[in-house]
Amino acid sequence: MERKQVYRIAIEAEIRSQNLYKALAKSFKNAETEQFFNQLVMYEEIHEQKVRELFAKEFPDSTLKLMDDLDMELRGIKLEDPKQVLEFAISREELTQNIYLKLAEQSDNEDTKSLLKQFAQEEVQHKELLFAELEKLHGILKWYDPSELTGLMEY
Repeated sequence: MERKQVYRIAIEAEIRSQNLYKALAKSFKNAETEQFFNQLVMYEEIHEQKVRELFAKEFPDSTLKLMDDLDMELRGIKLEDPKQVLEFAISREELTQNIYLKLAEQSDNEDTKSLLKQFAQEEVQHKELLFAELEKLHGILKWYDPSELTGLMEY
């Protein structure tokens, strides 16, 4: 795949993630969760801008032609079902992480390579945050005060 195409795919993935997190913010109908997803939107916007800058640096005389319909993936997702949207969001983060790793692997510029690897790691962190939200939704993740366990593990 041509590097220009990989950049295009990365930027489109960031825009799709932004759209997805905006949908998630509405899906949960909870102020704290809405703030969490709006924060993720902001991170993805930063990634998009940085990738656009990398593209412009590497291909200064080129323009990017993005797909017209970047919301098409969301059409099959029940936005009122937070579990389904979270699972989809996790898969999107994995995809974007792989795109960044591929771009980094192909890059000759060490600064660019380093930045792309950093983005890949940030996508892993986003995935972990989403997974924690999914666990909370399932009631798996329970927050507790460790002092509550005092004496339970002693013999």
